[in-house]
Amino acid sequence: MNFDYSEEQRILRDLCGKIASDFDDDYWQGIDDDYRFPMEYWNALRDQGLLGLGLSEEFGGSGMGMLEMCIAAEALASCPEGGGEGGAMFVCGPVFGGYLIAGAGTQQQKEKYLPAIVNGDIWAGAFTEPGAGSNITQITTEATDCGDHYKIKGQKVFISNVANAQHIAIMCRTSPYDAAKRTSGVSLMVADLPSDKIEARPFKKMGARFMDTNQVFIDNLEVPKENLVGAEGQGWKALYGVLNPERLAIAAGSVGTGLYLINKAVKYAEERSVWGKPIASHQGLQFPLAEAKIQLETAKLKTFEAAWLYDQRRECGVESAMAKYAAAKASLFAADRAIQTLGGAGYISESGVERHWRNLRLNRIAPVTDEMTLNYIAQHDLGMPRSY
Repeated sequence: MNFDYSEEQRILRDLCGKIASDFDDDYWQGIDDDYRFPMEYWNALRDQGLLGLGLSEEFGGSGMGMLEMCIAAEALASCPEGGGEGGAMFVCGPVFGGYLIAGAGTQQQKEKYLPAIVNGDIWAGAFTEPGAGSNITQITTEATDCGDHYKIKGQKVFISNVANAQHIAIMCRTSPYDAAKRTSGVSLMVADLPSDKIEARPFKKMGARFMDTNQVFIDNLEVPKENLVGAEGQGWKALYGVLNPERLAIAAGSVGTGLYLINKAVKYAEERSVWGKPIASHQGLQFPLAEAKIQLETAKLKTFEAAWLYDQRRECGVESAMAKYAAAKASLFAADRAIQTLGGAGYISESGVERHWRNLRLNRIAPVTDEMTLNYIAQHDLGMPRSY
């Protein structure tokens, strides 16, 4: 095994660090305070070609792999200026749109959507529903076949980036639920935004304020037949191509954020002097920060392993789930220890620390909860009976 970065990967990492350094902690705190999308940052990523990292050069992308996307996400998040997981959020368009269309789209869909994603188009993904939660097979949003188009009606919840997206991928039922074939009859379709047939009601929330999150109501939305992604009734297969990239991008961004917070805490501890010497000299602070660093580096290894497997076109579902789980817990622990190290200073907004704890807390419940991740690993890695 070779753990060295290639020259191309080093250049990518350094480029991401340079871009992120132009957007300091004050910028991201302002984004958080205003509940707004960081469009200036998004445009900077677009201008440097980072929105098309994993997309084919045929459509204007860089043709890089999942490993490179993880390297980029970690580098953007770990920049000393303070972007954190907000800095790694560039994945929202490339994952929901790019990997979906690249993996399951027709040639016509690829030609239509992928170059636009490289040039900055934002995508949203409308999958979860109030009554279904993690059990996507129980969704009730319906798509009725009307000849040359479908008519979609239903409700979604916890859907992000609707306010700024140009397109939204909607999961819906094109045939009734069949207990013998639970995932059959679920289809994926692409709709344009904004639309007067789609109403988004934004939530106020604890963190991740750099993107809106909404309750979405879809009322007789007409979608052309050519906007069906994958075969009708086989949307689960198309969605599966998005799940691993999403988890790995979140894992890499979480690791980067945790590393940023540990470095920030160490710097503070070295400068903060009480009773005549820096608090960094006390093992009571050293040990938890060292433990957090170990957890983060371990999660990073699993993330990069899963990304490598993905690039080799090998099965990586279990590894991706493990990576996301480990990174979510390790980064949140690092955030908590950073707050503890800074003491009262870590609890106030001006420190730029508490914001990251709020943001990272999301990753233990979305896009899939810790509990569902453990269910998946127990069943698919340990070979234990299905428990839900």
